[in-house]
Amino acid sequence: MSITIPSEVNIDGSTFYQINIKLPLRSYSLKKRYSDFETLVNQLCHNIGINSKDFPYQLPGKRINWLNKNNIIEERKIGLSQFLNQIIQDKSLQNEPEILSFLQLPKNFKFQERAKIENKDNWYETYRNLKNDLNEENNQNIVKLKERISKYYQPFMNDLIKSSSVTDKEEQTKRRNLISQLQNKIDSLLLVKPEETKKISRILGKETEETLPLNNQELLQHQIQIHQSQDKEVEQLRILIARQKQIGVTINQEVEEQNYMLDKFNGEVEDTTDKIKQARRRARKII
Repeated sequence: MSITIPSEVNIDGSTFYQINIKLPLRSYSLKKRYSDFETLVNQLCHNIGINSKDFPYQLPGKRINWLNKNNIIEERKIGLSQFLNQIIQDKSLQNEPEILSFLQLPKNFKFQERAKIENKDNWYETYRNLKNDLNEENNQNIVKLKERISKYYQPFMNDLIKSSSVTDKEEQTKRRNLISQLQNKIDSLLLVKPEETKKISRILGKETEETLPLNNQELLQHQIQIHQSQDKEVEQLRILIARQKQIGVTINQEVEEQNYMLDKFNGEVEDTTDKIKQARRRARKII
């Protein structure tokens, strides 16, 4: 779970901070005033039985001079988001009813590790939640999307995959088909749209004299040709490596045959040596 406060809004002369909350399988926003944070701290301190000054996580301080209001609001957004992230990481506080209520989370919600998939209903519930969350992913920044997939979605995919092996073969096939659909959805989210291709190239500093005159479609086609050329080179490299492997296997077989012949020759030499020794013994007896 992560909490950010990217913006604020003025309602009837009061400043409300927009709190964006990202859970593993859902995201939502809420608005709170600075005084709501103060109330939360007072409630928690009352429950714990300490003075608000002794609370381990401090709110950004109040300012008497509001001449530079914009700077103060920016400082508060940073300070308040840090405050909330510290709270939800504190195992002794994170599940307090006041915190769940402040964040508008269900009363039965618990901050904990991902629930284990232990039965059929749990498997399909996890699948539906993940599918719904993926369907809501639109127009995401590609870098942030990759991070979100790696941090949240892929672990759930791994859980689904691990628990897809069941004794019922029909059920197992069904689950694996659903997993395949989810993976296709993730792959499609990671595809860069044609209109974004040129912008990304410029950001990465990869524009050349050859690509500058091209429009988005032409640039996309140009990159496809480059990828195809790279694929051919990779295929040639794969063939070369396969040949090298075959040569290595052949050499290994020849070495094994040579070793076998040497072992056999060594055995024959030992037999001949024994026969010579026996012949010498007989010659000595005759003499």
